[in-house]
Amino acid sequence: MCEFCTRHGEGKKWYENIANYTEDLFYQVNSEENLKTFLTNLPHSMKSGAERAHKWKKRLPRIYKLIAYPLVTGHLRKTHFGQIVPIEDIETILANFNSAVRLPCVCRKVTRGEDRRYCFGIGMDLTPVFKDVPDFSEFDRLSTRNALEIIRHLDVEGMAHSVWTFNTPFIGAICNCDRDCMAYRFQVDLGIGKAMWKGEYIADIDPLKCSGCRECISRCYFDAITHDRTKKKCSVNLMNCYGCGICRVACKHDAITLLDRAGISQVANEW
Repeated sequence: MCEFCTRHGEGKKWYENIANYTEDLFYQVNSEENLKTFLTNLPHSMKSGAERAHKWKKRLPRIYKLIAYPLVTGHLRKTHFGQIVPIEDIETILANFNSAVRLPCVCRKVTRGEDRRYCFGIGMDLTPVFKDVPDFSEFDRLSTRNALEIIRHLDVEGMAHSVWTFNTPFIGAICNCDRDCMAYRFQVDLGIGKAMWKGEYIADIDPLKCSGCRECISRCYFDAITHDRTKKKCSVNLMNCYGCGICRVACKHDAITLLDRAGISQVANEW
């Protein structure tokens, strides 16, 4: 299990510990005014902060790796951090609540200039905060059944699911990410800091079922699947896999399953 599970999971995955979604916890680690300020500044900090960090990384790569990268990552782990979560665990999370709030996605607003509602507020009702923040004020309240139906459709479309904190360990949102996600660009494309843990799982491809069609490769955002031209089979690079599970939908032969990361020694501590 990841570090958050050890510290905040009470013996299970930290995002399945309902205490991490409660109002009591929120007020222990945050406040409504602080959250309003954070959300108001989020679009600007996403864009300008990432650009500034990338420039410093290009200019002073060794110093950035040794000093800036750990500082940036440490700040995010305390304030706004995520973890990749497969659709099965999203279902487990939502089963604990009656309603969710569908929110405009700030990432897509920053990267594409479009209003895409790929984010869901869950657990504690934070609508008194959202309504006062322009980029979040146009929200929809849904039953968790309807929210799960939407997220299942996004799973088929190829969105990787994740949970996010508003001052760790309080979890306030489920997001559905692709290459336009700022966390993805920040962590995978630009490599300027860690914004989220890999998932608790690793994808595994059964060579007896794999046809070598490579549909899973086109679906994977993390370059975790390769194709052997000689064997005409696909396989998973364990170190690159985030365990999101979205490659499974692309496989027409049910050749891909998710395994518990903790049970695979090479990646048990690779987050």
